[in-house]
Amino acid sequence: MEPSILSLLPPLVTIGLAITTKRIIPALAVGIVLGSLMAAGWDVLGAGRLIGEVVSGLVIAEGAIAEEMYISVFVFLLGVLTAFIYLAGGTGAFAEWMSRHVRTRARATLVPVVVGVVLFFDDAFSALVGGNISRSVTDRHRVSRAKLSYLIDSTAAPVIILVPISGWAAFIAATMSGIFADNDITELTGYEAYLQSVPTNFYAITALLFAVAVAALGLNLGPMRRHETRAVETGELWDASRGKVPGEASRKLEQRDDGRPRDLLVPVAILVVLTIVFAAWIGIAGTDGPITVMQVLANTDVILALFWSGLVSCIVAGAMLLARRTPARDVGRAALVGAGSMWMAVVVVFLAWVTAEIISELGIGEYVAGFITGDLAFSLLPAILFLLASFVAFSMGSTFGTFGLILPIAAEIVANVDLSMLIPAFGAVLAGAIFGDHTSPLSDTTILSSIGSGIQVIEHVNTQLPYALVCSASSLVGFVVLGVTQSTAVGLLAALAALALAIAFLRARLPRLPERATARPAPV
Repeated sequence: MEPSILSLLPPLVTIGLAITTKRIIPALAVGIVLGSLMAAGWDVLGAGRLIGEVVSGLVIAEGAIAEEMYISVFVFLLGVLTAFIYLAGGTGAFAEWMSRHVRTRARATLVPVVVGVVLFFDDAFSALVGGNISRSVTDRHRVSRAKLSYLIDSTAAPVIILVPISGWAAFIAATMSGIFADNDITELTGYEAYLQSVPTNFYAITALLFAVAVAALGLNLGPMRRHETRAVETGELWDASRGKVPGEASRKLEQRDDGRPRDLLVPVAILVVLTIVFAAWIGIAGTDGPITVMQVLANTDVILALFWSGLVSCIVAGAMLLARRTPARDVGRAALVGAGSMWMAVVVVFLAWVTAEIISELGIGEYVAGFITGDLAFSLLPAILFLLASFVAFSMGSTFGTFGLILPIAAEIVANVDLSMLIPAFGAVLAGAIFGDHTSPLSDTTILSSIGSGIQVIEHVNTQLPYALVCSASSLVGFVVLGVTQSTAVGLLAALAALALAIAFLRARLPRLPERATARPAPV
């Protein structure tokens, strides 16, 4: 079908159903059926063929196993690894060990922020592994899973897009290089343009700073306060009435009472180190000519590296259990329970991929982008591009898809009007894509953050949204000022000032929860 206002119907229906019913799988199913019918011109057989093609493309792509399958298997492996660590007593032992250094709830809330900054090279890795590492500490100090998932999500993509040695940096630089070639822009290379766009990515900067402020000051906005209050007063870290949460296998397993911190640290360290080693190895092997950091990042496959490192980590963790004479039957049962705890999570993320692929067939981005014309006030271009990219990313649930769609449009506009606004325009698109992805229940990063943190997807979306809106409003102020003054520094200062005012206002209006719980410590 030709892109039109009707193209917006499937994502809006899907997102609306997910938020109102709080049942993500039926909402995704409705979106898939509606989107495929519209894309096939209401031909039922054609819609079925389209769904089949999309599903098969997510399993086998270009004659090889698709990246999405490696992510799915890694999610299962992470469930197995978590169960092995729990069975070994590593979770409790690590929490006890960390309690000597992280003695307050406020410090525990800062742990996922630090972990997210350290694990900067891939968003899926940061979301899944960062959540699993952090919750052994945050659970003990009664930090709700909703707060944990917000902090993990806010230090995944926002950190990765700001770090110039990440896989995202390589992708964005390559995209910009292609755009420059198409528009005969020779003043900059793609990587130089990316580096210069970093200070103009107001949303990523404000989201990261706000996450630190939220952790340090205990700011609980909207639905988050209910989750945090329940966690502090009762020790219930998530809303059990919403059903099971991903990765919670511990209720079905008996952990050893002789666990040690290394039962957690060794498998996780192997997972982190081997991911870096395998990613570097794949990148080097795929690079022709001079080997540089950017070439390695551009040619690597972090998802494949995650798969192999996750497999090795599970083998090591299982071997450690067997070496301590844990019955093989118990180890096997733990593997099944751990993988089973991730089953629904994998279903959700796979359906989200199918939904995103079908929605992309409707031409949402092209339709929305058509509203950008030369008649718009050029000084408002950064703000308009930020809003445009936000809406497209929210509807599609894809940052990379938004980058590839909106960046060329931004370049074409500024190349024909004023090339000096190229970098601000790029920064606005990148910022909007991160914000839209941050708030969309269709985003794989959103779903993976909820999986890693052990909370339902919709609960994560609902509790994160108020925080994301504060940062987006601050960013929008910055982009308006940037467009008017044509100064990145002034625009950034305006965004930071708006964020500081918001933090001061919220701190004055929102009472902080008590540091000490009124009941027994939350179970690990």
